[in-house]
Amino acid sequence: MLPDNIGIMSENDFLPRLKAVLDTRRDWFDRVELPKLKDEFRCFHNAVSSLYALFSKKGFIIEDPYKNETKSGDLEVPVIGLISDSNKRELLGRQLSALDNELDFLVNFYEFSTSSFTQEKLKIIVGLVKYVDWLHLTPDGINSTTQAISEIVTNIRHGLNDQFSTQLLTDSLATLASTTKTIINTLKLLSDFNRELYKYDLRLNITSSMSADEATAANIKKKLADGKHSIPFYVELVNELIKEDYSDNSKSLQEAVLQQLLVEMAQNRKSKKAQPSFKLILIDGLNCIGLAGANISEIVKKISENRDLLNSQKKGIWEKIKNLVAQISNKEEEPTIYEFEQIDPVKGTPVREKLNFNAFCVTLSKKTVILNAIAPRGVAIKKLEGMNDNQLIELLQRNLKDALSYHKTLNGLDDYFKNAANKDTRPKIKGIKPELSALKNTITKANEKLQDYNAKKEEAEQFKKLGISMES
Repeated sequence: MLPDNIGIMSENDFLPRLKAVLDTRRDWFDRVELPKLKDEFRCFHNAVSSLYALFSKKGFIIEDPYKNETKSGDLEVPVIGLISDSNKRELLGRQLSALDNELDFLVNFYEFSTSSFTQEKLKIIVGLVKYVDWLHLTPDGINSTTQAISEIVTNIRHGLNDQFSTQLLTDSLATLASTTKTIINTLKLLSDFNRELYKYDLRLNITSSMSADEATAANIKKKLADGKHSIPFYVELVNELIKEDYSDNSKSLQEAVLQQLLVEMAQNRKSKKAQPSFKLILIDGLNCIGLAGANISEIVKKISENRDLLNSQKKGIWEKIKNLVAQISNKEEEPTIYEFEQIDPVKGTPVREKLNFNAFCVTLSKKTVILNAIAPRGVAIKKLEGMNDNQLIELLQRNLKDALSYHKTLNGLDDYFKNAANKDTRPKIKGIKPELSALKNTITKANEKLQDYNAKKEEAEQFKKLGISMES
């Protein structure tokens, strides 16, 4: 049913009713669906970044040396060149780098509002999502890029004895498959909305004063071409409008348009027999961020080994003897202080950080204990179930903030180790880019749960105002 505030009016009331429904639907997109869509794209982007880092580290692609210098000024689909055996590693590296940069621009700089998702932009965004057919990674995929990635996936799964890489690959591909479906569904709804908005503009500016005899595609095209309007001519939508407004069954067609615009807002909810508890969504978010515990433990192990490598290259024989004497006499170890530059994620400007490495590793180790406790099947599950929503939100936000801070510092530390190592030591330095990508993916998934909780709260209120029940 239509909500009471958009009820049956006079015989010629379709245009104001359509405007009211379109305004409601626009508000629904901007307040509820587009924030969720942005979170889906953030997960999608992080998964692509994780694969790019993994493929580079394992030597399946050549990392684009100009990746950080190439920034998108507007959305565009990267060119898909034909990949052959001779250029596979280099060209695939450039393609994935370009895709990663476009997704970064979309997630971090593009405005997620209905006015920004025009039909032209939707076409580009769909092109980014389908640049690789993540749902069907097969040797005979839709393009040579998909085929090349399919080959890499097979090699990692069956040719590498590396449990972490295999798990990172599995998680990233699962994320890409699930987010692709959700994203495409939402983009389809936006496209449908744009079609009805286009027909509304035509009615308002062109056809509202036309009789049935005057309302032909040719006449409408002629009026649009007179230079007074900036509305393009789409013959398919013009014919839809003529049928809905001037055919014998126009009233039923118009009612169907109004009903469809409203019913779609509740469609996904009504397809489920039971609604998830809002509280359980928050617990799921804490379980997600808890999975970062094992990831951070692996990072601490690697950076500690890197620290030892740097210390060894700096020490002469007398320094080593001095340290040995200090160990024998149980003298407290002097702190290791590193200074390095990193990019502020908000301002995009370089920031100098001075890090007490020893204290940082202790902090990370303590955090892994907390994260392991709130991970799935962790020892704190009963305690989480006994908390109220506000307590869970505060705990989730605090751990997300900490994880983001660690991720930023670890990125800078990873670069520092690579730059500080001499020619002999550098090959022994253990990079942590794949682990950082996995950590970022985990942070995104946990944050998505928090945003999902907030969106469902808002959505429930919105449906309540519209008079639409969310009950199954």
